[in-house]
Amino acid sequence: MRVMRIFADSAGVARVEWRQVPLAPDAGGRPTSPMFDAMQVFFRETPPGHLHGRHCAPRRQLIFVAGGVGEVELDDGSRWRFGPGDMLFAENTTGQGHVTRTLEGTRAFVYVPVPESFDVRGWPLAQP
Repeated sequence: MRVMRIFADSAGVARVEWRQVPLAPDAGGRPTSPMFDAMQVFFRETPPGHLHGRHCAPRRQLIFVAGGVGEVELDDGSRWRFGPGDMLFAENTTGQGHVTRTLEGTRAFVYVPVPESFDVRGWPLAQP
């Protein structure tokens, strides 16, 4: 299981990296992550063709994609697609921001704001 981390580098430029969610066998032998603190949860849909111009994340939040296909565009021109089942961690609350757009269907999301103590930088890097 992996998560796309969107963050601002030291110059404020939005970057993407992939991290692997840490899993270890639970008492029943099933791969399970540690428990993490979360603050709230909310849901959002964006219509087909929606473009959210350059913006920073309004808060540090995990984003679970439930429907539709979208992409994140960075200043270097790279575009990162995401769809149902993907997880994003938006933590670029400062800097130059990024652009998101809906490519297919209505994008549906579950947002989980997290406290400052939530830190994925210690998780293993994953392949894009």
